[in-house]
Amino acid sequence: MDKASSQKRSGRVALIVLIVFLSLILIAMSAFAIYVTYLYNKIGFIENETTVSPEEASSIALNEAESIEPDNTDPLLNPEDVEVEDEDVNHLGQGEHIVNIMLVGQDARKGERVQRSDSMMLVTFNLNTKTITLTSLMRDQYVNIPGYGSTKLNHAYQYGGMSLMNETLYNHFGIEIDGNFEVDFSGFEDIIDLLGGVEIDLTKKEVAYLKEKGCKNIQVGKNRLAGKWALWYARLRSIDTDYARAERQRNVMMSLFEAYKELSYTEMLSLLNEILPLLRTNMTLPQITNFAMELYPMFSDAKVETLRIPADGTFKGGYVKVSEGLKLWCQYDIDFEANREILNKIFE
Repeated sequence: MDKASSQKRSGRVALIVLIVFLSLILIAMSAFAIYVTYLYNKIGFIENETTVSPEEASSIALNEAESIEPDNTDPLLNPEDVEVEDEDVNHLGQGEHIVNIMLVGQDARKGERVQRSDSMMLVTFNLNTKTITLTSLMRDQYVNIPGYGSTKLNHAYQYGGMSLMNETLYNHFGIEIDGNFEVDFSGFEDIIDLLGGVEIDLTKKEVAYLKEKGCKNIQVGKNRLAGKWALWYARLRSIDTDYARAERQRNVMMSLFEAYKELSYTEMLSLLNEILPLLRTNMTLPQITNFAMELYPMFSDAKVETLRIPADGTFKGGYVKVSEGLKLWCQYDIDFEANREILNKIFE
């Protein structure tokens, strides 16, 4: 066989190998697309979010208010005396290296309609710094909800769902939300159980509280909590404050990120197959697919940090008089500009 014929045959072989290789890639991509579609169809997708009328919203807010006792010495503020950020603020923008996902824990039981957001946690992925930041957004912040006036931030979710909550956060803090995921109490428990529980470092007071509720075989220090007790822990505030409660929620999420961020892609997809049916989202299939492919490579070596908004020293806490004989505890006179600067540091 002459040299030309040999080269020609080698070229045909190389072409066949290339075609086979590309075919395998196309088959793998098609299989992946089919599987992702299968996973996506398991999620509760939110197409049209319900809204309540201003009258119904007013009634909801008043139902949460506390009675003003005749001998109460707590100072009361009138709503008009509380500084609330207007909507004309400077938005710096987060840039393409930032992905903001909002996790909402809904205060609803089976059979109930949309309730207030019991917890709001912003998960920020910074692709440049390979940092994941878990930011608790306090639910009692006194803000202006578009179309409804001034009240607590967690009412935005109940009045108009994810879109109204996102708009309110954008107006006050300049946060651009890329997508939302919501879970209710039972879904939270199921997710923790699917993951084999969550490892939490418990204090003496936390141990005493959980034992009183029926949790056995726990001690001060590290413990692995099943879903039921992880929920009790995450919602606990009676032994201290709502700020400590928000920190507990961040502890749960940080523990989960640290424990499962080194899963292989196959293991991650298998886990999603069980977790996704327990969630609801307003994201589309292309968005979820793109974010999954973009974010997965940074998981294994990502640094996880935590934050709380509003930050210490940037607000006051107290009662606002919302009606004759009724008061509402909240964080008020928030320095929104200072908190935007804090947030901007994790977006850089």
